[in-house]
Amino acid sequence: MICISACVDCIHRRDYKKDGWIPTCDAFPDGMPLDFDIGKVKELKECNNGIGYEEAEE
Repeated sequence: MICISACVDCIHRRDYKKDGWIPTCDAFPDGMPLDFDIGKVKELKECNNGIGYEEAEE
């Protein structure tokens, strides 16, 4: 199954994938936990480490 979240539009996203498939970002530099609810990213005030979703400008 492929799941696309709002994380792809966040300025904190990183291109590096831990182990080649686990997404990383400024909030989760060591990899996003599998139990993180990516469906509510835009609703959260903070994802982790005091960092939350911020939409990137195109």
